[in-house]
Amino acid sequence: MRLLLLIATALAAGCASSPAVTGPVVYSQGEAADSVRIRAGETIVVEGIRVRFIEVRNDSRCPTDVVCVWAGDATVVLAVELNCDCKAPTFALELHTMLEPRSGDAHGFRIQLLHLEPSPRSLVPTPAGDYRAWIRLVRTT
Repeated sequence: MRLLLLIATALAAGCASSPAVTGPVVYSQGEAADSVRIRAGETIVVEGIRVRFIEVRNDSRCPTDVVCVWAGDATVVLAVELNCDCKAPTFALELHTMLEPRSGDAHGFRIQLLHLEPSPRSLVPTPAGDYRAWIRLVRTT
């Protein structure tokens, strides 16, 4: 009986510590036209579209603790789709911090990469889940 009680307590503690599943963060067009933050793996919704931060494919930006000749570049991959259960295509945008393209069009919006954090450090790799991007979304149609 004691063993059963210990197992039940351990299972309950494990369930209580698991993170809550949250839905996408919703922004107004006005907020998105200024700038909004999106974390790696996160999805945001702006007026009928969903933008998901897939990954940072390449990060060759100059580390903050090094003097570089060139600032470097990072490539952020975003998936943009309509916020519906329809069969509209998903656009994959690869946007850069320094090189082109720094913006792309999808589903009637122009999406621009404004900034990527954290800045790299020479001896400390950045975990994929720690990236945050600031983007601007402006309706084009």
